[in-house]
This record gives sequence, structure tokens and C-alpha cells, in this order.
Amino acid sequence: MRLTRQPLALSFSGAVGLASLLTLFEASAPGLSVWALGLALYWLVLAVAWAWLSGRWAGSSWRFVPLALVLGTVLLVAVDAPLHARFALSEPSMERYARSVRSDYGSHRWWGLYRVGEVEKIHGGARFMVTSLTLDWKSYGFAYSPGRAPDPAEGSYEHFTGHWYIWTDGP
Repeated sequence: MRLTRQPLALSFSGAVGLASLLTLFEASAPGLSVWALGLALYWLVLAVAWAWLSGRWAGSSWRFVPLALVLGTVLLVAVDAPLHARFALSEPSMERYARSVRSDYGSHRWWGLYRVGEVEKIHGGARFMVTSLTLDWKSYGFAYSPGRAPDPAEGSYEHFTGHWYIWTDGP
């Protein structure tokens, strides 16, 4: 028994699934990296392919699979689910290190599920740079500051959850 009589529909659904996974990964870190441009182009190609293929799929139930993937991806990104989920899985590792960080930090290491470019000790905690090459020429990351809000002179901070802040630095 064949999975589908339309292998093109199955391939297209796989391509949309890949775009969805890459989008969820991109949305799981603060800031938009330069990879977002390539991802946007990939989505544009898929949209053109969808328009071309939609006439060929009249009456096919497979045309709803890519649509469900797109709608699910949009919904998850709209509610920041990828960012919160990835951070929740990474928080114990990052917090453990933030509590014991010294001035001689290790850079370009994995802390939880984030590849951290730099770790810097700040008053009462630490900040982790997780996105450095962005569309707006800024660095993004997380700051752990349990005693008080971080000093605005050290960068821009927005409360994220608990003792954690999303940190932005750059022009």
C-alpha cells in the first residue's frame, strides 16, 4: 500500500515541515539572526510552490497538511512557545553557571540548549550572549539577576521570567 498517490504532495509537506522546524528553532532565541533572511526566502519559495500546486491538488486531502503545519507554526511563534520551551529546558544549567560565574568565563560553550558566545559577570549575576549576528546589528541574550533588576547602563533589559531578563546590546 502506498502512503500517497501524490508523491509531490508528500515532498511538499516535508519541505513545509522542515521550514516549520527551522522557524521554531529561529524563534527559540531572542532576536532574529541573519539566518532569518534565508528562512524568509525559503518560505517565499514554498508560498509560490503552494500557489502553483494548489490547482493540481483539487480534491486531495494532502493540501491540508502543509496548511496545518503553517498555522501551527504561526500560532506557536505568536505565543512565544519556542522561546519559553527552549529556555525552560536550559534554565537549570544556565542558572547553576550564573550563580558561580567568575570573571574568567568560558565562551562559545553550550549552556542548556543555547550555544553561548559570551558570558559576562554582572552585579549579582551574569549575562549570556546567545544571538550575536542579527538583522539589527545587536547582540541578544539572557541576564540572570536575582537581587535586583540589572543596571540599564550595562545594556537594555526586559523582564522575561523569574530572575531572568532578555538582554540587548548594540546600536
